[in-house]
Amino acid sequence: MEETKSKMAGLAVGLLIVGAVAGYYVGLDQGKKSAVKFAEEDAKRKAEEAAQATERVAAQAANPFTEAGANPLEDVAVNPLERIKFNPFAK
Repeated sequence: MEETKSKMAGLAVGLLIVGAVAGYYVGLDQGKKSAVKFAEEDAKRKAEEAAQATERVAAQAANPFTEAGANPLEDVAVNPLERIKFNPFAK
């Protein structure tokens, strides 16, 4: 009876060790897969942010009127009829 208990205990310890080692390698593999997936997503996000920043810079460079005083037509009268009096009775 004692012999079967010791065999069962040895078998349980052996299975526990084998299970721990197998779990370690499975977890390590899963960790590597999730790290690769995270790195790919991070690279995509950084590429999108860089593209958006480039678009903002290009949009600012394409607009010549962003600076104050850069508008060459700022002092030009747009309405040619503003000097004409339509009501002859008004002073």
